[in-house]
Amino acid sequence: MLRHGRRKDSIEQFLGSQQLFLENGLSQLRYMILIEGLNVPEGYESCPYRSYVWSILCRAAPLETTKYCQLLNSASKSLPKATYDKIKNDTFRTLMNDSSFHSKVPEETLVRVLSVAALTAENNKVGYVQGMNVLLAPIAYTCYKSEPQAYAIFHHLITKQIPLYITPNLDGVHVGLSLVDVILSLIDPVLSKFLDSKFLKAEIYAFPSVLTLCACTPSLKSVLKLWDFLFAYGTHMNILFIVAQLIINRSALLKSQQPMKILRNFPNLEENEIIKLSLSFIPELPKQLYSLIVRHGYDPNVGNELKEFISRGS
Repeated sequence: MLRHGRRKDSIEQFLGSQQLFLENGLSQLRYMILIEGLNVPEGYESCPYRSYVWSILCRAAPLETTKYCQLLNSASKSLPKATYDKIKNDTFRTLMNDSSFHSKVPEETLVRVLSVAALTAENNKVGYVQGMNVLLAPIAYTCYKSEPQAYAIFHHLITKQIPLYITPNLDGVHVGLSLVDVILSLIDPVLSKFLDSKFLKAEIYAFPSVLTLCACTPSLKSVLKLWDFLFAYGTHMNILFIVAQLIINRSALLKSQQPMKILRNFPNLEENEIIKLSLSFIPELPKQLYSLIVRHGYDPNVGNELKEFISRGS
């Protein structure tokens, strides 16, 4: 609900206007997010209409409350106890040090949404994997007023955009990590060779950042801005976000005798610089490689294609 007397910004006015053509409207919304970003009015912790923007970008209409309650009831009866125990083992640790998150999102909300998501994913032999709780966190925070809406966006994310991230072996995550190594070697060969000399492949330091789309790195405010961009232009951009973070911390890494101390917990996100740098990488990458980046979250063929790309030394 919008606070009385608050003036709508240009994106909010755009959302309320009549759009004749869906694709044109989405393109304009994406452009406005890139140029202007979502506004946080005075007195608000985050953008009050972000949940609507994410739903529109995902084309994920909020679930009817009755339907969501039916799914909750099914989860309570049908979800395997082992899966429920996995969820409960993770939820209490979600963004533990973020008081703003916990003031809006009780653990019970995470348990319910993850249980329903696990039940519906069980039909595809996926269920729940560790890290889904952190993936849910920015969505649950943004949709704290509507649990069914949080579920709808989260379900879209894990079933349409990054289904390979939640396979039992986390196949898409491992391909994403390999992509980080390949991209860094092209964008910054010096830093890449330095990290190689320390036996620091992305598998060692970037696993949480790939798995959670950077939601594991503070601050939540910065994560939300990065996710505005990811939902607008594709979750695959997170791979470039991680390379951008390496470049931003390049000097400190190259000077360090133990760079893993820096990489163990990535420094706080600098969202505007990360987005700007990530966009600058795209023209430098071979088209075939960029295609692999775009598809790695949902196309099971990318792993083999990437191996062939690397073996050719392209």
